[in-house]
Amino acid sequence: MTLANDLDLTGRRILVTGAANGFGAAMAESFRAAGATLVLADIEAEPLAAISGRLGAEHHVYDQADPAAIDRLAAVAGAVDTLVANAGVLVAKPLLETSLAEMRRIVDVDFLGTVRLIQQVGRGMVERRRGTILAIGSQTAFSGGENRAVYAAAKAGVSQVVRGAAVEWGPHGVRVLCLAPGRCITRMTEVTAQAGLSGDRGLARVALGRWGSAEEIAKLAHFLISDAAGYVTGETVIADGGYVLG
Repeated sequence: MTLANDLDLTGRRILVTGAANGFGAAMAESFRAAGATLVLADIEAEPLAAISGRLGAEHHVYDQADPAAIDRLAAVAGAVDTLVANAGVLVAKPLLETSLAEMRRIVDVDFLGTVRLIQQVGRGMVERRRGTILAIGSQTAFSGGENRAVYAAAKAGVSQVVRGAAVEWGPHGVRVLCLAPGRCITRMTEVTAQAGLSGDRGLARVALGRWGSAEEIAKLAHFLISDAAGYVTGETVIADGGYVLG
């Protein structure tokens, strides 16, 4: 088999959450170009419908903070071959100014919601004895993050759940991975930058001296879910331009 054949996603049914923009949209574009059949989900109905229409994808609106909505999404998505659990929220505030409600929102979406989705979709994969799950984490889980303390903790939790799930489900033919992007230009980071909370001074620590792009993260995600990475599981792959090296 050639690398090109291994990267081909023809015949794969892939569920991507947080697909309306940013990393999710870029990943959906890459997967569709490689032949995948897509199921896209997001809380934002209009942009989700727009990208789904462009890519010929099935789509579902849901709130990842709602366990019942997650269960419905897993049920309606059906027998997916790959889950990319990308949906998340970022409340960029100093810890001393972060309210309990904001903390709960971050944990409910970024940690509990992600884990619930992995659990519910993974259940079918274990039964069918095949499947791949890729959770989108964060470089801040390893480096800490100014104005992102609770977010970093939630993403660190996702990395640990991935490790446990990989051990439990590997014997059933299911790979579970985490991809941890660093500083990348997306709508989320543009909003925090405008609020003066982007932590731009940290850019000096990035070995490559620049922010990444959603397209670069999508290419790496594509590799990780493909047969080219078929012997990789349980790992959190950091894509941060060398920030954690600083």
